[in-house]
Amino acid sequence: MIIQISGLPVTLKRKRVKNINLRIQHTGAVHVSAPLKMPLQIIYGFLEGKRLWIEKHHSKLKQSEQRILASGESIYFKGIAYKLQIHVHIKQRVELTERQIHIFAKPEVTQLDKRALLTKWYRTQMQQCLPPLLERWESVIDVTAHKVTIKQMRTRWGSCHPIKKHISLNLRLIEKPLICLEYVVVHELVHLLEASHNQRFYALMNYFLPNWQEIKKMLE
Repeated sequence: MIIQISGLPVTLKRKRVKNINLRIQHTGAVHVSAPLKMPLQIIYGFLEGKRLWIEKHHSKLKQSEQRILASGESIYFKGIAYKLQIHVHIKQRVELTERQIHIFAKPEVTQLDKRALLTKWYRTQMQQCLPPLLERWESVIDVTAHKVTIKQMRTRWGSCHPIKKHISLNLRLIEKPLICLEYVVVHELVHLLEASHNQRFYALMNYFLPNWQEIKKMLE
């Protein structure tokens, strides 16, 4: 169902949930899930209260799309700032040196192409980091994720579908210290034991990762 808030289309889905959940996809599309019997008037009121927040995120998305990758700027990888260097080269690739990240791109490629090269490299690096983390924490927590997906997510660091045992992780985690990726992995694996953010969930988090709240502050 599509509803309009100040001329902005919002996809509304009714679910068996207790609260309204709002998320903005990387495309800028706004999605809302709400309890099955919640009156539309309450949903409209909630969205109107979030309108400035939605507009702010749309503005950030637009700026991100227009951002130009340039030599000399700082970009992050595993929590460390590296100087970006862009080179013209027939063989396109990304390389990491001691304090620099190098993008080699053909002269005719666009900014979008360069960002795609960097994104692909980030994804590959994160894929290499995940197996040991998953193996360790699946054993500790005694659960198994049937599928783990890396996504470009705007409003969440991760998500979990407990029934399907499917976990999604935000690609931007590879920019953060690795302990942040580990925290989100633990968080989503614990959701396989407890789907809700309730007292049991936080008790499990405290048991498996006692300093999780300190790590969470690094992401915030």
